Amino acid sequence: MSKTIDLIRGSSFFKTASGMHRNPLGLIALFIISVYAIGALVVGFGNERFYEAPSHPVILFMAIFPVAVLFVFYLLVAYFHTHLYGPSDFINQAHFFRAPSPRELESVDTGIATSGADVPVVESDVSILNAKYDRMVDFGFILLHQSETLRSRTIPRSGLFKVRVWIEPLDSRNNLGEIESVTYRVWEDFPQPVIASSDQKSSFDLWLKIYGEFPVLAVVRKKNGETFQLMRHIDLPGRPMD
Repeated sequence: MSKTIDLIRGSSFFKTASGMHRNPLGLIALFIISVYAIGALVVGFGNERFYEAPSHPVILFMAIFPVAVLFVFYLLVAYFHTHLYGPSDFINQAHFFRAPSPRELESVDTGIATSGADVPVVESDVSILNAKYDRMVDFGFILLHQSETLRSRTIPRSGLFKVRVWIEPLDSRNNLGEIESVTYRVWEDFPQPVIASSDQKSSFDLWLKIYGEFPVLAVVRKKNGETFQLMRHIDLPGRPMD
């Protein structure tokens, strides 16, 4: 008996089936295969009376089942495709747990929505936001960053990441030649938490080697004397907050 079990476990079918349980799509495929296998056994071992009844429930089931599977699979792929994958199917498994987008965005090319119930907008907040937003757009520059994993995180503070932070024009109406210098404020753990750059060729970039996330504040000074504060939270692959 044990030899039979070992033979089954060593078969290519068993190896394939054992790997199909990792996501819902594999489980669906395994279920379909199992149903057809059972149906094939029933048909294969049926007696003569079974073959004389073309409307037998088993025959009808095997004829209708593929059509039903096709219809259900279409619904899954068209409307519920985000539920067909498991965490191991994502390069960054944190993406598996991201919140689904609101249904208001499903039927439009472009749009805006928030999750949950709508909340009334406070008029005083509108005036504050409009003023700050207009000033940000008029200033014409944004703060960006890009991260690279040097050592994957296994335990807290074990990961290592290289990050570049830089200034970029918001649109073609602005250019880096308008900027005199950029002064950055980073996390207080650094030996030098405040550092400035006047290198226009490098887009006034700031390089960091870090193990966790934190915000960066930049004061951008234009040659005409105008200054503006830009903030960027340095998010990292896998989101290590420590």
